[in-house]
Amino acid sequence: HGSVFADLKAKTHSETTLVKEGGQFVNATVNYFDQWIDHTNHSKGTFKQRYWIDLSNYTDNIAMLYISGEGEAYGSPDGYVGIFGQSLGGALFTLEHRYYGPSMPAPFTDFVTLRTLQVDQVLADLAGFRDFAQQQYFGARNMAWYCAGGSYSGALSTWLRQAYPEKFVAAWASSGVVNARFEFYEFDDSLLRVIPRVCAENIRTVFQLWEQMWDSDPASVQAIFGTPAYFTKEDMAWMLSDGGAMAVQYGSKYFLCDSMVPLPADPLATYANVIQTLWGQSFTSNCYYSTECLSNPAYESTWGPGTYGWVFQTCYQFAFWQGGYPGSLRPQLLTTDYYMNQCRTAWWEDILPNTYQFNRKYGGIKPNTTRVIATQGSDDPWQYAGVNISPGPEYPVARAQCDTCGHCGEMQPPTPTDPLSLQQQRVSVAGNMTKWIREAQALLGPKE
Repeated sequence: HGSVFADLKAKTHSETTLVKEGGQFVNATVNYFDQWIDHTNHSKGTFKQRYWIDLSNYTDNIAMLYISGEGEAYGSPDGYVGIFGQSLGGALFTLEHRYYGPSMPAPFTDFVTLRTLQVDQVLADLAGFRDFAQQQYFGARNMAWYCAGGSYSGALSTWLRQAYPEKFVAAWASSGVVNARFEFYEFDDSLLRVIPRVCAENIRTVFQLWEQMWDSDPASVQAIFGTPAYFTKEDMAWMLSDGGAMAVQYGSKYFLCDSMVPLPADPLATYANVIQTLWGQSFTSNCYYSTECLSNPAYESTWGPGTYGWVFQTCYQFAFWQGGYPGSLRPQLLTTDYYMNQCRTAWWEDILPNTYQFNRKYGGIKPNTTRVIATQGSDDPWQYAGVNISPGPEYPVARAQCDTCGHCGEMQPPTPTDPLSLQQQRVSVAGNMTKWIREAQALLGPKE
């Protein structure tokens, strides 16, 4: 799921105040902003929202707001996002998303306040923070603000530019999932197009063996994967499917397929090792996949960053549900009914993500905005929830067309071995964003 992108990056960062990575400064000093709990009802008060700032290269009247998505934030923008922002001489900010990390408006168990975990409130958080930071750090100085984000926060970057064009002059939307999907069958269609047929067949064999073993001795197959007894058969199917799918999503399809082709002597143990090597030992017991864990407050300590909040958001607004079908890369017992029942067990009986209404409001694959660059990776299954065809003038799509070009690839730190198409994608991002920001500066007039 998308939060793995944030979680993986978080694991690589030091908690020290200022760390230097590959010649790049990342400021890990936490700051706090008093954010409204409910932008439609200020009487509910405020919560402490965390943010980070990098002024190490600040020389010009430019500010980036990097949108931290469905995971705990850890510091100022890094990777190519930070490199680009610093190259313009801009001030760089990261704002932690409400309900991820310590930026909590209320405990998860407060379902009334949890309903503020939705897009309009998050966009208001970002716009409100921008106004605060402008006043706090720059005063009357005319600043050209732009936003950037990847995956879910790439969608937020798009919607932020659409909702507050007077506050943000341009937006970078990396693999932005702007098109909510109730049944997201294209996800597996995409996977099947970019992995060898024999690899897909062997993964299906793993799932068949797992299902046979579950039906006769569930405890034994749970022991192979280190999965708790409270996982249902459907929960485990969801976890096993996602573990393999994300290998393709994040550019590790060769590790997955080289491990599974030819079919190993012990396919289940090998597959368990593959997904735990990629995503950590705790992946196969992650609360994210368990209805019992999500719905029982006794497990609240395991609801941490990127788990509970993101499942709730899919249940409340986005869905993005990936069901099994004949020939797919997941067991057919994974259905929309399974996901709906999980939502209603964890939260309330009539929770429903009305994706049709959501897309009518925010534009789906045709957002009503300009000066946004959308990027996609050819191996990324999430591309089918994003903008792939330019919806209008000043809304280009930059596509990295290459083997293993995955989710949010251009935001990662550049390496000498990056495929040419990925390098060209970064050039396109930098060229378009720089042009729009410079033009906005000219319209803003003198710096003071």
